[in-house]
Amino acid sequence: MKRFLILLLLSAQVLSAATPESMEADLKAHPEHLSTRIQLANFYTKKSNFDKVITLLNSYTDQLTSQGFLALANAYSNKKDYLNEVRVLNVLAIKEPEDFHWHILLGQAYLKQSGTTQDPEKKKELSYSAVQNFRKALQLSPKYKPAYDILLNTLMQQKAHNESRELLMEGITKFGERPELYRELCRLDAMDGFLDSAVKNCRAAIKLAPTYPDNHVFLIQALFDQKEEQMAENDAVAAARRFPNSEFVQWAAGTLFFKKKNYPVSARYFSAAVKADPKSSRAQFGLAQSQFESGEELASLEHFVKACEGDVTTIDTFLAAGGKLKQRDKYKLGEEFVSKANTCKKN
Repeated sequence: MKRFLILLLLSAQVLSAATPESMEADLKAHPEHLSTRIQLANFYTKKSNFDKVITLLNSYTDQLTSQGFLALANAYSNKKDYLNEVRVLNVLAIKEPEDFHWHILLGQAYLKQSGTTQDPEKKKELSYSAVQNFRKALQLSPKYKPAYDILLNTLMQQKAHNESRELLMEGITKFGERPELYRELCRLDAMDGFLDSAVKNCRAAIKLAPTYPDNHVFLIQALFDQKEEQMAENDAVAAARRFPNSEFVQWAAGTLFFKKKNYPVSARYFSAAVKADPKSSRAQFGLAQSQFESGEELASLEHFVKACEGDVTTIDTFLAAGGKLKQRDKYKLGEEFVSKANTCKKN
């Protein structure tokens, strides 16, 4: 967004045929020639000589045009000096407070600064400033969808679910019943346990985007959590048939049947999930557990190993399986489980 605006604004400027040398000479004789200073800064921007851009413009923020501010902010950004990028864009936003573009760029600069800050409190403060600037941009231009999108993405990344949910509902009012908005509402409601709302929004999301598999997964989850187990099962079976190559859908179906202790059926779905994505640790883990509980302990070992290679947190269940085998007088196989689990732990 920022680079696009810079290029757009700079391309609108009519450049003279003056050479860098002649412009340098002009500035030496007449340092107050702002247009020459900005034109020369644009030249050095193209040459990626950002130190020179800063030298040319930094002492003139009391006089710069918006093009000059953007060139200076861009130079600081390319040097990863986000503190000064924020400073420059703040001056521009104060100078032209009704231009929503500057608040978007300022919000992005705050996010970059936040990403390089180790202090948790400072990081939180910078993230808050970013959100406030994105909100200001949206306030100034309520129907500008890119401003809405960047605010929503920021809130989602910050896991600010309540604010995200409110913004999604606001977006539906402003921009209409868009499938991507209902998709996120469906996901958030299902994750946060707003079950009635999740079922409603997931069904709406499915209606708007019937070929997007994830909506079905969150609907299944919400129905199961509502104790609508038969309805959840029916939807899981239907979704698994409709999306045979979706690891997420097959994994969700396997998870549902595993919770219902129908291990042979859950193994079938987890096997399909592994086929869809052999590198999926959760699918490998689900298949391992289902096979183990179905009495296919030896077959499960391979999948326990693969699951642990991708997700070491599965090691406790892996070790526990070895202990159960020893209790079942399958000591040799149990030892092999423990040995493989400990190898995974070391890796």
